[in-house]
Amino acid sequence: MYMRINNILLGAFILFGLAGVVLRWRKYEASPSLYMAWPVLAFFLLAVLASFRSWDLEGFKYLEKYWSLLLVPLVIFLNPKTFSGQRREIFLALLWGCIATLAICYVNLFWEMAANGEPLYFMFRWRHVGHQFTAIADTHPTYLGLFVVTSIMFLVQEAKFPKPEKYLVMVFLILGLFQLASRMALLLFLLFFIYLVFNRMKQFKWKIATLFLGILLTTAIFMFYGSSYMANRLFTKEAFADDQRFERWQVTYDIFREHPYIGVGYAEVKVLRKKKYLQENFQLAAEEEYNAHNQFLEYLSTDGAIGGFVYGISMMYLFFLSLYKRDVLFSFVFMAFILANLTESMMVRIKGIEYFAILTSLFLCWEFSKTKEV
Repeated sequence: MYMRINNILLGAFILFGLAGVVLRWRKYEASPSLYMAWPVLAFFLLAVLASFRSWDLEGFKYLEKYWSLLLVPLVIFLNPKTFSGQRREIFLALLWGCIATLAICYVNLFWEMAANGEPLYFMFRWRHVGHQFTAIADTHPTYLGLFVVTSIMFLVQEAKFPKPEKYLVMVFLILGLFQLASRMALLLFLLFFIYLVFNRMKQFKWKIATLFLGILLTTAIFMFYGSSYMANRLFTKEAFADDQRFERWQVTYDIFREHPYIGVGYAEVKVLRKKKYLQENFQLAAEEEYNAHNQFLEYLSTDGAIGGFVYGISMMYLFFLSLYKRDVLFSFVFMAFILANLTESMMVRIKGIEYFAILTSLFLCWEFSKTKEV
């Protein structure tokens, strides 16, 4: 009863707040139309569809982490003059957040090594990479890896950042990518580096040289001090197959086949998936309640064909719009996000949801605002 009253109050508060926002909107005639933010708002509507399969207000519990898909576009599009000029500052915030998070993880790493009497070259052993490395910061290696790669992309084209500090930060971020041991993050970085070499060599030659030296340095450290665990995790196809990822994809796809139109929603998907994991003898996946680890399949299972269609159309629209606008930075941001979604359900965790909501809303406001600054 207490939970139900809380949900009613929360719903009333949000509805009154949105009504106030809509009324205030009419004062901003020069603002870009909110419908231009449809690639973000569409995902909020999918969250509503997956949360409320009945009139039970418990759906607000499932909707809680998705509110940024509605509120972030409202805030940014209500203040286009402010946010169209804050593109650099928002990416700087992401950069410093990555630096701070990696610094915390490295301090904890060296503290643990000192406490256990381990030599320095143990830093690439299995106890200090991947999930073990980021546990102190309560973040996922692939998510942090995506943010780090995005920060490197920003740094390469950033002209105001002091050069000596920029090069040191780049090397530090590259070292962090190896420490995260995320295959997808390293692949995204490699694709970005290849693009720079073949298309931006004259423009960014010193930055490319810095990235190359960073790659050589971290590769040398890895080759001399990396463990067999690291080598197997990063460079063998068996490591990818051993976690039964493809089989777990099939489980989620089977849920979609049984409920093809509007899916099963958030309340049922975990129950059904765990049941099927146990039937297929995927004990670890059942105990840890693994999600689909593929965002497209995630939407197929929770929102059915509607979710899959919205996801595909939205991602293609954003990527091709950034190409059409010749926005190299955001083209890579959206390409990296799409590729990361092949092995992770990025729109299931708050970090991925807010990353997408903020950067996508910023990009759309920047491109469609009449007050855009060059």
